[in-house]
Amino acid sequence: MNPATILVVDDEELLRNALAFEFRRQKYEVVVASCGREAFEIVKSRPIDLILSDVRMPDGDGLELLKNVRSLSGKMPIMMFITGFADLTLEDAYHEGVDAVFSKPFDRKLLVATVRHALIPKAERWADRPERISSESPIEIRVPTLNQPIRTQLINIGRGGMFVALQGVSIPFDRSEVYFRLQPKEGESPVEGAGIIRWIRSSGTPDLPAGFGLEFIFLSDECRDHVAEVIESSGVKAFIPKV
Repeated sequence: MNPATILVVDDEELLRNALAFEFRRQKYEVVVASCGREAFEIVKSRPIDLILSDVRMPDGDGLELLKNVRSLSGKMPIMMFITGFADLTLEDAYHEGVDAVFSKPFDRKLLVATVRHALIPKAERWADRPERISSESPIEIRVPTLNQPIRTQLINIGRGGMFVALQGVSIPFDRSEVYFRLQPKEGESPVEGAGIIRWIRSSGTPDLPAGFGLEFIFLSDECRDHVAEVIESSGVKAFIPKV
């Protein structure tokens, strides 16, 4: 099997070269770009499995690159941001299709582990049950049929997680990991798993209800393949939707 191809995008030459060296050391194929526009030309010219990009750059920033990549047909590369600024919220980043966000300075080992994990196929990635999670009680949520997940306000499923409205849901906000159980309509199997709460919107607006964004880290054997198929067929771009 050929190694995955990672595109490193950063206008800081030292950081760009350091990241490229690290991922080549991890046996990935690595290409580099100094700005978003250069990176987009690379994406159009060859298959890229994962893009690791700075956000603020001259000649095309990370958000512009993300928008351009999303405009292309076909499979979208995994995209992660590294940023030294707080002008991009996690809520917006995940909604726009970013799989992970790292703040500078970042933990190199965590970055490498996250990249490695993201490149694993969904069905395999969600198969490892965590040894221990803080919350012992699943979140019980009634939802419309799982085959129409993006048409309801209560739950909206993205490529890697879901938005859950706070109405009628109790979660331990001081902890980031929870079990959940989504109970579809009668006749359909429940969706059970575990996830990490990536962001919380404690108060809502008419357009954005209060709720939280949950990244999947485990799905039960009974529902894993079905959820992966639903996500794949939906064509949704958001990693974790914000509504």
